[in-house]
Amino acid sequence: MNLEFNIAVHLLTFLVKHQDERYSSSELAQRICVNPVQLRRVTRKLNEQQFLDVSRGKYGGYQANEQTAQVNLAELLVSFNEERSDGRLYTGDEGSDCEISREIGHTMSHFHKREQDILIAYYKNVTIHDVLNEVLKEDSHETV
Repeated sequence: MNLEFNIAVHLLTFLVKHQDERYSSSELAQRICVNPVQLRRVTRKLNEQQFLDVSRGKYGGYQANEQTAQVNLAELLVSFNEERSDGRLYTGDEGSDCEISREIGHTMSHFHKREQDILIAYYKNVTIHDVLNEVLKEDSHETV
């Protein structure tokens, strides 16, 4: 799990709750408590996958569409969990004379892959609508 995944879940949940309204990126960034640049990076991907509607111009903004509430979290996890090249993920050195240092990165990458498979399987059964109901239940005992 990472921040962009959490931003995507928060954003889509908020838009489903307020599905008849349209919000600018600055309004959404403020409501979601993130930097507008972070928000736009996430909304770009969500728009490419057609998980929300985007309108440009003076009265433009972001809005939920007919698909938003049914997006499952597995789709978001995969989209926002792509490998990043800005730093290493594992310790060790394949060129080391220490057997553990040579193999630990490879071993840990297998564990990471299995962990991701488990998370994806779990999140396939959770939609944005489920998240909204859970949030509302915890907050005010109402459901949508």
